[in-house]
Amino acid sequence: MIVFLGYANNDVTVHVPHVPVLGERVQATSVSMIDGGMNANAAVSAARMGARVVFAGAVGPEARSAEFLANLELDGVDTSWAPRDSFLSTAVVLIAEGGDRSIISQDDPNDAVRISQVLDRLATSGGGRLFVDGYRATMMPSSMPENCSLAIDLDGCVDVDAALRVFALADHVIVGRALWEGTFGIELERWSTMAAEHNTHLVVTDGERGWTLVTPDGVVTSQPAVAVEVVDAVGAGDCFCGTYIAFVDAGRTPRESARLAGASAALACATAGPRGCPSLTELTRFADSLTTLDLQEIP
Repeated sequence: MIVFLGYANNDVTVHVPHVPVLGERVQATSVSMIDGGMNANAAVSAARMGARVVFAGAVGPEARSAEFLANLELDGVDTSWAPRDSFLSTAVVLIAEGGDRSIISQDDPNDAVRISQVLDRLATSGGGRLFVDGYRATMMPSSMPENCSLAIDLDGCVDVDAALRVFALADHVIVGRALWEGTFGIELERWSTMAAEHNTHLVVTDGERGWTLVTPDGVVTSQPAVAVEVVDAVGAGDCFCGTYIAFVDAGRTPRESARLAGASAALACATAGPRGCPSLTELTRFADSLTTLDLQEIP
């Protein structure tokens, strides 16, 4: 079982010719309101891959929150752990022609107390895997219950100390290269040492340049992104995360899980909306057609 705890959003999506700069006014080509949130999107992606998925993020008592949870249920996500005592956060997503985007997100109610409550429930329910987004990095406990493991998408974390602490706590860490290497200053030469020291699988994503996987035994594998015509890149990273952890949870190797996650994210980029992750059947068919896209081991 994988329990997802983190962002659930009411996305106000605005399509614009280009993302405006400070003081500029642009005319929207369309405005819509749809379900989103990086952790909820990842939960949907994992469920579409056949994983047993629970969403435990707090939402509100109002009709919009009920609709949000009902849509998760339609995708096979169990929402019985989601408290209804708070609010559904809002994000404003600006999408430019070509797929570039900017996101303005509202803070959400999933704090350290709620994380502790979810971990207690997961442990007493027989254990499983907790998946959180990077906004939870500063809120994570110092240790995990014996029958529980942690996976995290570090994007959203701005505290390098918290990132390093949760890296040591998790068995799978997914992070964008711009954050990991550019902002935190953790260069490629350190990745293998860190993975071995903490027995952590590290997946570094790099947009159209693909991904790099570092395993605790020192094997470094990379693969370029699958080329597609980008319609909307919003949610592609969430799709990668959900697909990756679903296959890891099902017993696939991290290497194969990352390969499938990369293909899944490519399909998401070719689909409009933050939940463009394919079904398992669609992904299998697409991945099977990519036999010429080689995995590369880095010495």
